[in-house]
Amino acid sequence: MVDTFNLPDVGEGLTEAEIVSWRVAVGDTVEVNDIVVEIETAKSLVELPIPYAGQVQELVADEGETIEVGSPLIRIAVEGSPSPETEPSAAQLAEPAAAPAPVDDESAGTTSSAAQARSTSTPASSSQSGDSLIGSGPKADSARRRPRSGHTTPDLVDVSDLGLPDLDLSGGRPGDVVPAPAAGASDIGDLVAKASPPVRALAKRLGVAVWELVGSGGNGKITRDDVERRARQKNGEKAPATATPAEPPFTGLLREGPREEKVPVRGIRKATATNVSASASEVPHVSVFKEIDVTRTMELRTALKRDPSYEGLSVSPLLFAAKAIIWAARRNPQVNATWHDSHYSVKNYVNLGIAAATPRGLMVPVIHDAQTYSTRGLAAAITQLTVDARDGKTAPADMQGGTISITNVGPLGLDGGTPILPPGQASIVLLGAVRRKPWVVGEQIVPRDVMTIGGSFDHRLIDGDHAGRFISDVGAVLEQPGLLLD
Repeated sequence: MVDTFNLPDVGEGLTEAEIVSWRVAVGDTVEVNDIVVEIETAKSLVELPIPYAGQVQELVADEGETIEVGSPLIRIAVEGSPSPETEPSAAQLAEPAAAPAPVDDESAGTTSSAAQARSTSTPASSSQSGDSLIGSGPKADSARRRPRSGHTTPDLVDVSDLGLPDLDLSGGRPGDVVPAPAAGASDIGDLVAKASPPVRALAKRLGVAVWELVGSGGNGKITRDDVERRARQKNGEKAPATATPAEPPFTGLLREGPREEKVPVRGIRKATATNVSASASEVPHVSVFKEIDVTRTMELRTALKRDPSYEGLSVSPLLFAAKAIIWAARRNPQVNATWHDSHYSVKNYVNLGIAAATPRGLMVPVIHDAQTYSTRGLAAAITQLTVDARDGKTAPADMQGGTISITNVGPLGLDGGTPILPPGQASIVLLGAVRRKPWVVGEQIVPRDVMTIGGSFDHRLIDGDHAGRFISDVGAVLEQPGLLLD
């Protein structure tokens, strides 16, 4: 019989998605959990696994087409109807990345025993193939976390998921759970993080050992091309030659093509246009700026970058600004509020949004309950957030609920700007570039690290006085980071 897999709701209330690329073709045979298509919603890129095993009969939607949730996506010829256990749920298809746990001196963040049990447990059986549908959302990267004090449980790795040949590892069988080897460049635990489940499945089918590969993707990720290239090398095949394109004749245009190009507005660009248009037209913005001496913060940054416990984590002015914003929000609660016409609600927590420029456009993923994080925990959260946003793997749930945001234009070499407030937020803080400048210290002019900070605020509930005191408090922490010790 032929079963139809409809487009599921992969996020909270999303109504449509664009077909980015098909991973299968008509006539291909698929197994339960095989990734068949990559879609783009207004929030993120999502890989969809198929809940059926069988042969592809029809790809109902074309690449580049936008379809509504519930519309037919693909038809599969199967021997029997799928069991309810194999039907994908929204939670499975868009499982959010687990935010790094808050850490402190007594209890450093680590993968809990419950989380380890989740990562090593065997999926429930389905009536068709013995597999259950695997969620396509990003998972927590436990390799980034330190073990808890007095807790030395080793990381566990399911070797059946690594794309390994049939090897006898420590006397075990393929599929056994074994302790991960010592940390290092060839750490199997690192390979789990660098090769996604579909890539590991492809490696397993092609007989490629993932530990032999050097990832060519962002952050060292192992890609399908890496696996296929290695498979061709093993089979003695040469990689297809890439022809050098001839220099196009000069036509007087900036680029080859028509004189004007029509670009459809969809996905992230469509969502951004809607949000900033509403914010700019409905919310009266007020902006303030301040130039500050951040020499002590930059010295602290240098010290933390040498600290082994911060290895692999993002230690930048953004990290210290995030801590400063949380500190200053306690002293100026109105900046962490939402306007509701008849009243405004003040939050006693901080869901910190961080604006990120990605290949797909502007995104503002959120670190929920950022006030509970230690400095190292916040560094880990920002690192994971940045990687997920760049790779287009931010889960829809991680794009919602922000209470105050931060945008960093320093890496662009800019000193300032007037950012637009995200929907429902009253404040967004802007960070400029850190520059070495002459600065008056006492009666002397000395070279110091200087930056401009500022931001935009909802003038309906934040006056210039409120905005100025808040930005001054943020600047005070960046000038004297020891204030965070109180």
